[in-house]
Amino acid sequence: MKKTFALLMLATMLFSVGCGNQAQDAAKDAQQKVEQKADEAKAKVDEAKDKANQMADDAAKKADEMKADANAKVDEAKDAANKAADDATAKVDEMKSDADKMAKDAAAKVDEMATDMTSMMNERVIALNGIKPGTSLEELKTVFGEATSVDGNTMTFADGFKVVLDGANKVKSISTIVDAFETPEGVYVGASEYSLNDYCGPADSVRVANGVAEYEYNSGDKKSIVVYKAQNGVITEIICSLK
Repeated sequence: MKKTFALLMLATMLFSVGCGNQAQDAAKDAQQKVEQKADEAKAKVDEAKDKANQMADDAAKKADEMKADANAKVDEAKDAANKAADDATAKVDEMKSDADKMAKDAAAKVDEMATDMTSMMNERVIALNGIKPGTSLEELKTVFGEATSVDGNTMTFADGFKVVLDGANKVKSISTIVDAFETPEGVYVGASEYSLNDYCGPADSVRVANGVAEYEYNSGDKKSIVVYKAQNGVITEIICSLK
């Protein structure tokens, strides 16, 4: 009996040892599977991290490219603005230079006109169709021939050319009311009153009475004068005489 019981205990112990080995093997298999799953999960996490890092790098690179493009466009716009400002400045300088030149040319022209006008006034010759006050009767007849009428010392020639002689039979004054005769400046009866300043310059004196204006100009030697009478804007009579 005791022998049988011992055999049963031995069998039980052997069975327990066998079951324990199986459990250990199962645990090892489970641990290996867990570790394998963990490795697979870690690999996927690492892969996801790599992809995320790659995407971040790509995004940063793209942002840098966009920033570079933006900076290039800003620089391009700044260059264009600077060029436009330089062009505008150059244009303004050119316009100022042109304006200065025009002003200088205008001033020079005014000075030249003033000089010409002064010279004309200093050299002005009083005459009508080439006949000057002081011309002799003989010279007068050489140009106009015989008078068509004589009234004392007043003689009228063809086309209404009227002459008054002095005691020495020299021309004291000449006058006309027709457009057949003109002064050395080219002024004639019928010309515009307002052209006098252009042809003769400013008058030495101006008188207005009863709607008739009289513009008086002295000769360069101050010995004779010419008077232009005008009415309604038109020259109606020219008188040249000794002072």
